[in-house]
Parts: sequence; structure tokens; C-alpha cells
Amino acid sequence: MPKVSVIVPVYNGERYLREALDSVFAQTFRDYEVICVDDGSTDNSLALIGEYGEQVKVVRQANAGGCAARNMGVQRSGAPYIAFLDQDDRWYLHKLEQQVAVLEAEPDVVLALCNSDRMDAEGRLLQVGAALAERATRRLSPLGRLIDEDQLLSSAMLVRRDALIRAGMYDPELRGFEDFDLSARLRLQGRFKFLEQSGMCYRVHAASLSHAGGDAVVRSRERFLLKMRGLYAGDRERQRLILTMLAECYSDWGLSVVRAGNRAEGRRLLRRSLREDPAKFRTYSRLIRSFLPTGSVGG
Repeated sequence: MPKVSVIVPVYNGERYLREALDSVFAQTFRDYEVICVDDGSTDNSLALIGEYGEQVKVVRQANAGGCAARNMGVQRSGAPYIAFLDQDDRWYLHKLEQQVAVLEAEPDVVLALCNSDRMDAEGRLLQVGAALAERATRRLSPLGRLIDEDQLLSSAMLVRRDALIRAGMYDPELRGFEDFDLSARLRLQGRFKFLEQSGMCYRVHAASLSHAGGDAVVRSRERFLLKMRGLYAGDRERQRLILTMLAECYSDWGLSVVRAGNRAEGRRLLRRSLREDPAKFRTYSRLIRSFLPTGSVGG
């Protein structure tokens, strides 16, 4: 049995997929299996994966999203440690070696998270150590204070398989906030360790920023916050944060729906925002403007 299962969710990823897979096979740590979960691709992704022969195990499913694909990979895996790699990211040579060393040496650590660099669509480096550079600011944000942990970029993590399964794996209903959601649940299973040396580079491009439509993202925002309300039921400080964040969610959602022309539904959402936080004065303004002529609804 290999020590690590590397799971690569694939959906129409032929442009960058070879670079991602080659970065796995270039690892200094060699005791792994590679599982590509094809999420209903319609391009040449499967043919490209086939070029790697028996080096890659292929699992196919109807299109269900990246979270469902990652979960499918975990179900088909056999190793005690799980690593995910998005089809448009790439790992550096020592990524797995360094993270495996942490999990082997520190049994109470359930997840090793490496620092990450950022690149553009063409692979040009945009920022070195992006995760560490943004860490302090992120933790001061409402979302950072709620989670009290680093965002889990899926390509940057190595996690114990048993802890991931106990935490419930990824929520396939989410099309946004899935990493934050997993972080909150997985943190209850044990300690995280952040490695300051960059172990991977993630790509920022149009497709990665628009993988889910606006409605799917805002519904995921609501689902995530409602889940956090249940997860942190006994934590008064976090409950206050969640209340404020839900009010902002419904307010922004309501404004968007009003602008799209469904004023009755938009007003319902704006009123729901005010039920969560009656002191949200901007929402009162948005609600009043929803009764004004078209073109009068601002931000």
C-alpha cells in the first residue's frame, strides 16, 4: 500500500493538466498513487491522462463538481495520507517529502499545509509566498476570525485519511467556501501545521475565478454560514460573527436580485437580512431604494 494517495479532480482540464501531473511525478517523495477523477469532461482530458498509462488510476463520474470528485477519489484511495492537486496548479519538488515528514513526526497533526506561490494563466510567477503574505490580514477578517485557521487551498494540503473521513470530507453542495467549511470541521479532529516554505503554485485565471455562477456562490455562502451556526452552537463570540455575516450575505444577495429585476424576492432577502441584524443601516437604504424606479438601486 502506498503512503500517499494523490487525488486530481479533472474537468475539461487539458490546457494545464499535463503540467500538474508532471509536477507529481517529479516529486522527491515517491511512495504514492495517483488517482484522476474525471468529472464528466468533454475535452481531451481523458486521452491526455491515458498517456500516463498505469501510473494513473482513472475514475469517471457524471459532472457533479470538484468537491464530489475529491470525495470520490478519497473513497477509491487506499493510503493513510491524502493529497489533492487541482488540475491547473503545480507542486514543487519537495512538497510531499516535507509534508509527509511532518505527519510522520507529529501524530497529533492531522493536516500539514504548505505556503503557496501565485502564478497567472501563462505560468508567470505573480507572488512568492502568497499564503504567508496574506495570513495576518486574512485572520483579521470576519471570515478569518470565524474559522481561526488558514484557508485550506486544496493543492497545498496533506491530510490524514482517517481524520478527513471523520470530518465528513468535502461538502458536494458547496460551490464556494468549501475549503473554509472543511477547515472548520477538520480542525475539530486535531492540530494543523503550516509550513512556511512554498510547496506549490496556484494559478489565477478566468476559468478558475468563474467556475461557479453567481447564484451558486451566494447560495454556498448562505449554506456555509448556516453550517457554521450549527458547528459553533455553544460559542457566543462566533455566533455574533455568523449573525453579522449572514446579514451581509442576505443584504448583498437581495440587492443583486433586485438589480436583476425580481424586486419581490430581493425585498424578501433584504428583510431577512434585517431580521438577522436590525442595525444593518445599509440594508434599510437598499430596501427603500428597491421601491424606487428602475435605475435608482445603487450599492
